Amino acid sequence: MKKIAILILLVSSQLMLAQAKIYTEEEVKDNPVFPGGWNEWVDFVQKNMQWTPEKKGAQHIQVEFTVQKNGAITDIKIINPKPTINEKEALRVMALSPKWSPATLAGKTVPCRLKRGMYNPWADEEGGIGALTLDEPSSTTTINPDDDNLIYNTAGIEVKPNFPGGLEKFYQFFNNNFQIPDEEGLKGKVYTTFVVEKDGALSEIKILRDIGYGTGEESIRVLKLSPKWIPGKQNGKIVRVLYSMAFPISEIKTEPVKK
Repeated sequence: MKKIAILILLVSSQLMLAQAKIYTEEEVKDNPVFPGGWNEWVDFVQKNMQWTPEKKGAQHIQVEFTVQKNGAITDIKIINPKPTINEKEALRVMALSPKWSPATLAGKTVPCRLKRGMYNPWADEEGGIGALTLDEPSSTTTINPDDDNLIYNTAGIEVKPNFPGGLEKFYQFFNNNFQIPDEEGLKGKVYTTFVVEKDGALSEIKILRDIGYGTGEESIRVLKLSPKWIPGKQNGKIVRVLYSMAFPISEIKTEPVKK
């Protein structure tokens, strides 16, 4: 009887350990998914993160967390190699996250540990226009490449969209068409996102942050005037791509570039 009791205890312990196991993305069949997919996750971060501008330090915040079997987010950690003043804000935003679709393995939902990145647009030190991206999901994330409406992130895409003549030409186009508000001391950047469609047109234009005085609305107006871009490609196919850009604005507008 004693041997049977010990055997039962060992089996029970093994079952409890199996139930408590937290899997990695590489171990599960289907990875956890934010409600609506990757682009909705990007939108969630953009809408909720209140970044503190910083000229030094990490531009990305790397977060690690567990998506439980019921989709809840737990055990959130910041895993940046260097500290950043936005870490507490990242933890706050992660705590606001709705439940995810949990990972599955062998037809059952299982807890899974994820790593995701957040990009701080205010850490941009380049000046001028620059492409801003959030970390793309792991290459093991399940997507349907045959979905014609799938929107890719610029990070890791095979061929990124481009403006005819390059981004410098796009900057010239924006500068020549943007009407600067008549406000003394006006200076800053307007941060935008838009989708470059498969035909090169810009759609789903959004303002992440502006400097007031109608600069966001004016940026949308100008972007709607944009000539068509050269679309992006993935696996040799033309695809829709989410693009992010920062436009410097000042009270003194530069002279139009002569063609």
